[in-house]
Amino acid sequence: MPQHAEPDWAALADRNEAEAKRKGRTRIIGGVVALLVVGGLVAGGLLFLNKGDDKKPVADPTGAATAATQPPAPTASGKASPTATPSATPEDPSKPLWEATTDPAPQDAAALFSALTVTVNGATWNRTVVSLDSPCWDGNSTVGGLGKVLGDQGCRQVLRATYVSGDSAVTVGVAVFDHKQQAETAVKNYVGHLKGAAAPGSPAFCTTPGCTNTKGTLGRYGFFTVEGSAKGGNTADAAATAAAAGFDEHVKNQLLQRTKAAGGAPAATPAG
Repeated sequence: MPQHAEPDWAALADRNEAEAKRKGRTRIIGGVVALLVVGGLVAGGLLFLNKGDDKKPVADPTGAATAATQPPAPTASGKASPTATPSATPEDPSKPLWEATTDPAPQDAAALFSALTVTVNGATWNRTVVSLDSPCWDGNSTVGGLGKVLGDQGCRQVLRATYVSGDSAVTVGVAVFDHKQQAETAVKNYVGHLKGAAAPGSPAFCTTPGCTNTKGTLGRYGFFTVEGSAKGGNTADAAATAAAAGFDEHVKNQLLQRTKAAGGAPAATPAG
């Protein structure tokens, strides 16, 4: 029986080791190639995105466009809307009364206080007397130092009228100056008050401090009220005090009638 030759185990071992090394190198090379392919795809994608970003406008560093750079919004007709302009401030209706040169109407107490009755707070007040006092500082129309304050600013005369309702009385007065600033300065330095004007035969009232009173200006005029009892004395009267604001408005409206003589817009005629 023939004998088989013994395999060369050492040669086989050498071939197996060489084959293993070859396969290992193949796997390493394949991994490197795969990494390179993936890296290339990523790099290509980033490059594509960057090129796309290059086409985008640069944002305003402030985060918002200023109004000056924004074009007007188009209207339905396709034309840009014009920029809106602010409305003009209406002129002060009392402007003709700021200076004597633009307020030429004569000073007449009966004309200024022409209403024989005035309705205030639902009550009817009847005019009992009117007067024009000049000079302003002689004490006939003021008390408590108000005459000197008016005189220091060049006051020319004081026009007064008294209105009575029941046992309540209100005297309204207007001090006449040449300039608006004089009237405002006089009222700023106001002391004392207007003196009540009683009709002949009626008891004197508010001839010394103690009654309630108001003050204000319109153009070159200072206007005042004093409120007390028609029975006389120098104490406050509740109904007369409550009517003071209504008489302030009445006097201002009467003064605004003078703008007609100066060519100004006619003022609304007060009730009563």
